[in-house]
Amino acid sequence: MNAAPRHDVPATTTAPVMAWLAGGHADDRPSRIAARRSFVHVKRCFMAVMEHVDGRHSQWLKHQVRHANEAIDLWLLRGAVFDALSPRGPELRTELQRALEGVMPAGAEDDDLLTAL
Repeated sequence: MNAAPRHDVPATTTAPVMAWLAGGHADDRPSRIAARRSFVHVKRCFMAVMEHVDGRHSQWLKHQVRHANEAIDLWLLRGAVFDALSPRGPELRTELQRALEGVMPAGAEDDDLLTAL
C-alpha cells in the first residue's frame, strides 16, 4: 500500500510520459515552478473529488492520491478515480480531466499506452 502507483507499471509503458515530463531545461526555474503549481492544482482537484468517493477501494485511492508526488502518479490513478466517480455524475469527471490536461500530454495518446498493459 505504500508504493506509489507508478512502481507497478512497466518502464516501457511510462517511458514516453516520463520523457515528456523531463523535456524542460534543468535551469529553467520559472518553468519548474509553474509545473509544480499546476501539479498542486491537479492534486487539490483530485483530493476534492475523493471526498465524494465511497466504496470498497476508496480508502486505498484516497491514500494513493494523498501520497502522489508527481503528475504521473495522478495520471496513473485517473482510471480508478474515474471508475469510482461513475455514479457521482459527469461534472466531477470533466473537472478532473480538464485539470489533468493542463499537466499531461494529450489524452488519446495516453490511453493507447494504458491499453498496452
